[in-house]
Amino acid sequence: MLAEFRRETRDDEGQLGLPHHRGESDRSVGFEMEAVDLAQGLRDAGELQAIDSALRRLRDGSFGRCADCGDAIDPERLRAEPAALRCAACQRRHERRHPPA
Repeated sequence: MLAEFRRETRDDEGQLGLPHHRGESDRSVGFEMEAVDLAQGLRDAGELQAIDSALRRLRDGSFGRCADCGDAIDPERLRAEPAALRCAACQRRHERRHPPA
């Protein structure tokens, strides 16, 4: 995943960037495609950050413990979402307090 992310976010000179769709016949389509590329890049960066955080928790022994209440995270939840930071109950509370924009 990291290699794919690097490939998708680097130009030919290795500089950070996203693909340009300025050759599209319809400029608005090109801008929309660039917005989708940016959103996908941000999503991928967030996933990589969550994985890195889970690996740190594995190393420090806190993996599988809820960051909010300290209880064990259900193994089924961890199988479905290995980078889960919270138990299901705390995650629901967190999402109510911090709804997506």
